[in-house]
Amino acid sequence: MKAKKIILISALWMFVIQPSFSQHEYLIDSDDRFSFTNVRMDNNGDYVAIFNRDSADRNFKGGVVKFNKQFDYEMYLHENDSTYFEFWDFIVTDDNNYLISGTIGDNVGWGIANHTIYFLLLDENLTVIAENSFSLPEAYNNPFIKMLKNTDGRIYVTIDEPSSAMKGVIELSPLAQILKEQMYFDMGSPIANPFPSHGHGFYLLRSLPVPWALGGITEVDTCLNFDTTYLFPMKINGIYYDMDTRGTCKWLNDTTYLLYSEGSLESATVDLYLYKVNSEHQFLTEPFIIGRDDYDDIAVNFQGIDWIDPHNIWLAGNVWASMYFATPYFVAIINEDFELLGVKSCGGDNNTYVNSILVTPDGGCVMVGGQRDYQAGNQYDTDAYIAFFDREDIITSANETSNPYDSDYLLYPNPGFDKLYIQTARKGVVLKMYDPLGHLVLHQMLNDEFRSQIETMTLKPGFYTCQLTDKDGNTEHVNWIKP
Repeated sequence: MKAKKIILISALWMFVIQPSFSQHEYLIDSDDRFSFTNVRMDNNGDYVAIFNRDSADRNFKGGVVKFNKQFDYEMYLHENDSTYFEFWDFIVTDDNNYLISGTIGDNVGWGIANHTIYFLLLDENLTVIAENSFSLPEAYNNPFIKMLKNTDGRIYVTIDEPSSAMKGVIELSPLAQILKEQMYFDMGSPIANPFPSHGHGFYLLRSLPVPWALGGITEVDTCLNFDTTYLFPMKINGIYYDMDTRGTCKWLNDTTYLLYSEGSLESATVDLYLYKVNSEHQFLTEPFIIGRDDYDDIAVNFQGIDWIDPHNIWLAGNVWASMYFATPYFVAIINEDFELLGVKSCGGDNNTYVNSILVTPDGGCVMVGGQRDYQAGNQYDTDAYIAFFDREDIITSANETSNPYDSDYLLYPNPGFDKLYIQTARKGVVLKMYDPLGHLVLHQMLNDEFRSQIETMTLKPGFYTCQLTDKDGNTEHVNWIKP
């Protein structure tokens, strides 16, 4: 197998999209479909992200970028002219090596003959230490793969072949050696993200087979057996939710974890929701729901929620990418009491999506994914995307920044008719609406909930300017149209 290590000075292949305030966004330019899958911090405090590059002839290559907050970086590219590589997930070992899991197959098209699990071990200098593989039955192609390191240091890999009932679990050594493996051929239901237990095994968040009205947390023991499954309904308090491969669980403390995924009310757009669950897998809270009502929001594939200090829990949500319209993402900060501290829409004019988020030691956050110029109409011209945020980027008012997509206020529908909804994390907000002649036509204080409803039935069709001023005197102007 041919592998390349490419060392690049950041100025050669990187440019800053938004140099404004303390947020920094970076692209790695490419003519291929190039996106980051997951990001972690190594034991030396450097950021490490894995990526995939997919060309128009469906030749997949995997790789690793190691970088700092100024985005000085080095890159490792793993490729072969006749072999398809796709990197899915990775962990940092105690020895500060990067243990990567992925798939390989013949270079004959996406997901075709891609039935070999592949493990690659790099040291912190991005030099290959070891490689290993595990063959699935040939009927099973393009599996989803997730990894975790449990609290006792054991390394687990979960396998989900979505077109079949085949699931699997592998235990790996830190040197990419397969210690145990267990395959299940009648498990039917999707496997979402695994998450640690306080024992020697781990947990799986998953949907259950028919009836599809159940979700569950499954214990996996150290022999890799699927043990007890704790069931809960897929509809709670009128909310239908999805426990597919984007669901995330993370422990808040020894007795409580947070469950984060996507859900919706009947006849409503999809939002992201968050529950507190105890160690007996019983729901402790009503859901905290957040999202953009003008889009269907989806959960981030690899860790859409992260924190170091539970007073500042970072959340991220995506919009399904399309070649034909801009798809922003949003970033929010809450605390452990589910109080919303701030939220921003980000991503600009293009198709921007994030696949993984990581809270940084300074209380900020780094997010990785991809970005495509939707006006170009070329789905294979996608650039790898990285964004750093400071806490103040999210909780301060948008009039203190120069990013036009960073508004603290989302008005929808826009254009709209008899009702206008305003979504904001700001408190004590006063709305003043002005017609095209500058006449004040509506003056109202918003409630302090995340969403407020404004009756606009009496307003004539036209172009309106909405002036929104919070309790601290920060003011923004947002345009709204009534056709």
